[in-house]
Amino acid sequence: MKIIDALKTYLTDWKNLLTHGIVGVILLYCLLFAPVAWYWRVTLFIIVIVFNVARMKYSKK
Repeated sequence: MKIIDALKTYLTDWKNLLTHGIVGVILLYCLLFAPVAWYWRVTLFIIVIVFNVARMKYSKK
């Protein structure tokens, strides 16, 4: 249940939602107006998740 609680916290954090919203708009722009390779989009998404997890880990201290 620890994983479910961590996932719930991750998905309800307002900073996380804001970051993913901004990245989503940027990715949508790239998809519509400046096509880039799919792996760049996936890489950017993974980077955002890693930064958010690190931010949440250090903000609890």
